[in-house]
Amino acid sequence: MSEAVPSVVAIDIGTHKVSVLIGKVHAPDKIQVIGMASAQNKGMNKGKIVSLEKVTNAIKHAVQEAEDMAECRVHSAWVSIPSTELQSFYASGRIPITNPEHSITTTEVVRALDLAKASHMTPDHYLASAVPLGFELDDSPEWVQNPINLSAHSMTAHYQLMMLPINIMQNLDRAMKGANISVEKMVVSSLATAEGSLLKDEKEYGVCLLDIGAGTTNIAVYIEGHLALAHTIQRGGENVTRDIAAVLQTTTEEAERVKLLYGCVDLHQVKPEHMIQFEAIDGPQSISRIELSEIIIARYEEILGLVREELQKRGALQSLYHGVVLTGDVCQIEGMVTLTRRLLGVSAHLGNPPIQVYADDQYLSALRRSMYATAAGLLMFSQSDMQSSIEEPEVNDGKRPIFERIVNGWNELNNKLKGIF
Repeated sequence: MSEAVPSVVAIDIGTHKVSVLIGKVHAPDKIQVIGMASAQNKGMNKGKIVSLEKVTNAIKHAVQEAEDMAECRVHSAWVSIPSTELQSFYASGRIPITNPEHSITTTEVVRALDLAKASHMTPDHYLASAVPLGFELDDSPEWVQNPINLSAHSMTAHYQLMMLPINIMQNLDRAMKGANISVEKMVVSSLATAEGSLLKDEKEYGVCLLDIGAGTTNIAVYIEGHLALAHTIQRGGENVTRDIAAVLQTTTEEAERVKLLYGCVDLHQVKPEHMIQFEAIDGPQSISRIELSEIIIARYEEILGLVREELQKRGALQSLYHGVVLTGDVCQIEGMVTLTRRLLGVSAHLGNPPIQVYADDQYLSALRRSMYATAAGLLMFSQSDMQSSIEEPEVNDGKRPIFERIVNGWNELNNKLKGIF
């Protein structure tokens, strides 16, 4: 793009939709969206590509609409990596500081990370993110955040590692190539959504980002400003739609329509006399809104029960002083905040759209829709200090290694590490 103001493009590839934002960067915390679009994606199931052609077509369609609005052409973009098969581990690496000054350099930090990831890496996975939780110097109980140039006889580096199967990255890269768009960087979707949905204080004092999409539910817990837990549950909004279709004996499309128009997960907000007309397979039928809500609530309770189980298993539930922040289209259903508070026993609220990403008044309400939350986070992530690439085995695509285009959620330390990984 040739604008005087630098531009950045974000593409979020979800199970049911592709969302695109084109932004002008006036400042790192001031990004004006000049193009936006979304397109239905029929080429994925639960975050996995099942039809490369359909995913590629969805990307092309959404990008073209955004290009027309922005009156420019997109050649490269920041892209979210679906978190479907994300594996998250705590790991540490301890090394001696052997140079004469016992001064910690980037070399020692790299060695410590190598040790931390050595016991977890497998040939069919790549390291999508290595989030430093802190660095322990000489067994001190107080961890430091940036050990560079500090003196110690030993250092233990503590990390949250996130890994994904290699084929997920390869298939996503092929879809982008098919749409004739090069990848600037890739970001795990839960990190991008957190960037756009969580406040700094929330991350500092303990918060769980709960992103429920069509095919999966992503959990990201931040404590003391660091990612402490990332997990994906194979349940989402499409499970709710299928439940409705099965009980009402109707089509998936009609079940989705009824869910979006009349869905509710708080029976106290439903009037007993409220009846809903729908088209069943054998003709027009009716159902009370209470009965519909009971079908929906059963699946939402299952999803939130699995979330609570994971948080309890990891010991994170009691650390959520800022509770749960809800994002994703599935969380927009009436009564979701009340249900979450009741089942998880913590405070909850819907995610606030980032004020750093804005648009002209006629487009602002569309930009604030939940479908653009991850893409908005990608725009912010592209301008943040939390960037670094990881170099892994090369994929022969005639360009730079595919894994050099993966971004991880590091802190300011990585400004010193760029070019090493």
